Amino acid sequence: MAPTNLINKRTYADLTETPRTPRFKDFDDIEYDDTHSNWSIFVSVEVKFLPNKYGDNICFVLMDKTGAKIEASVWGSAEVARFNRILQPGCKYTIHRVIISPNMEYVEFRAIEHLFECHFDQKTVVEPSLPIEFPILPKHLMPFSDVAKRPNKTFVDIVGIVVHCCERECFGRYGKYREAIFMDAWGNLIAVRIWGLQLTHNSYLWSTAEGGNPIIVIATMLEKDIKFGDLNSSDYTNVAFNPAHRATRPLQDVRQKIINRAIDMAFVRRFVERRCAFVAMVLAKRDARYKK
Repeated sequence: MAPTNLINKRTYADLTETPRTPRFKDFDDIEYDDTHSNWSIFVSVEVKFLPNKYGDNICFVLMDKTGAKIEASVWGSAEVARFNRILQPGCKYTIHRVIISPNMEYVEFRAIEHLFECHFDQKTVVEPSLPIEFPILPKHLMPFSDVAKRPNKTFVDIVGIVVHCCERECFGRYGKYREAIFMDAWGNLIAVRIWGLQLTHNSYLWSTAEGGNPIIVIATMLEKDIKFGDLNSSDYTNVAFNPAHRATRPLQDVRQKIINRAIDMAFVRRFVERRCAFVAMVLAKRDARYKK
């Protein structure tokens, strides 16, 4: 009897990815279980930082349609060149295959605070956004007590009443500036240096923003300076005077009391005096005449 030849046929699974409906996620809805997987996002590019000196890393600050912000990073020279060309500040996009991961600011510098961050790679797809309305100002503004905890050179968004503004323009490392003192609803004070276009475009408003006419200001993307213990306006700063924002509601009462002179503002004058003495001390230490 002739031998029977058995032919074993191998079968392979079809690994072609089945098209899926995009899973969209707002930044405030991100949970830890959502990390290290692909998501789609509707975003407005608020800030595009310059690539690093090696050209292999670039970061963006994105805002979703609710006003929440997050930082996104890109690694690799080819991908940096691609996203640097595609994503432009002020434009809106629908971005697919975005990887979300926990924020690594304790390992590597991050510009803004958030529990999570986004990553774009060669699989990320960018499309023009649908006609969705995005807010002008961010939803979350940082309390003054948290500003003190942020690392140097990071950016913060704050709201406060301008209770003092330096009468004269000063000259610093970046040119002319004026120093304004912001106060929150609990009477905490913080110094903000206003530089460049933010000073020249709004010089009249800054000059009248004290005394009997305090104004409520939201300032975004202020850069922290630990050496001088203040915040500095940056090229990415946006300033809104007396804006319609939910964060300004607790300050309306305080502002009215200041106008009616129901609050003794002597503590602001003491803060300004201590502030001037502190800045003078820092500048003296930098002066070569005082170095041994």
